[in-house]
Amino acid sequence: MVTLVFLSRVAFYPTLLAVSLLSVLPQEQVVISTGWDKANHALAFFVLLALLDHAYPTAHLWWKKLLPLLAYGVVIELLQSQIPGRYASGLDVFGDIVGLLAYLLIRPVILNHIPFVDADQFR
Repeated sequence: MVTLVFLSRVAFYPTLLAVSLLSVLPQEQVVISTGWDKANHALAFFVLLALLDHAYPTAHLWWKKLLPLLAYGVVIELLQSQIPGRYASGLDVFGDIVGLLAYLLIRPVILNHIPFVDADQFR
């Protein structure tokens, strides 16, 4: 039987790769967008945390999921500062944080009200 954990793990790594590639491509080559850069950041980090949370439900939420994703967002900005046509922005990191917090706000609903999620295995 294919589990939510397995599907989340299968989806997380290609999603992380896609976000990484979209983050370092020159701005004019990015073809996937919400139309607003900060919304792109929020959506990407919401999805990354949701997938990571479900891929590794027993891993500690703050230390093994949230903080590493936040550090990843900062590294993306540092890399962008070195790419012609891209620039680093603290507002982009703020967009990342908004996406992470949005997931944290709806996480209790997901864990308690979606039938195929076993809330007991989450930390």
